[in-house]
Amino acid sequence: MNITVTQDQGSVPVAVFRIEGELNSEEPLRTQAESAHASGTQNILLDLSHVPYISSSGLRAIHTIFNLLRSGNPEESGAATRKGIAAGTFTSPHLKLLNPSKNVLEVLKTAGYDMFLEIHHDYKKAIASFKPAAP
Repeated sequence: MNITVTQDQGSVPVAVFRIEGELNSEEPLRTQAESAHASGTQNILLDLSHVPYISSSGLRAIHTIFNLLRSGNPEESGAATRKGIAAGTFTSPHLKLLNPSKNVLEVLKTAGYDMFLEIHHDYKKAIASFKPAAP
């Protein structure tokens, strides 16, 4: 797996992680996301356009990033997030996915990730979907 990280600017800065190859382990994705977060990154778009396969380890890496980005946000506490996911009203404001293949999308849906992560098919719309935090 190869990961290229770039920055883009919508209404907020977004780190774009372009992943190439099978997402079949937590590394190096988790480590790169932790490093970006430690450097101040609050919003990540995972470009899955060139990911033909995702395993349970890849799903764990995405879930770890989801938890990392919501840490420190009271409106995204465990209880509030669980309640919102159960009600169908919560999607992560900080982590979004772009262009998963048909097979990867099926795995994401089967695992329920589409219930709390926005899945986009247009890059510009994905970047524009990140909004500033409420005051």
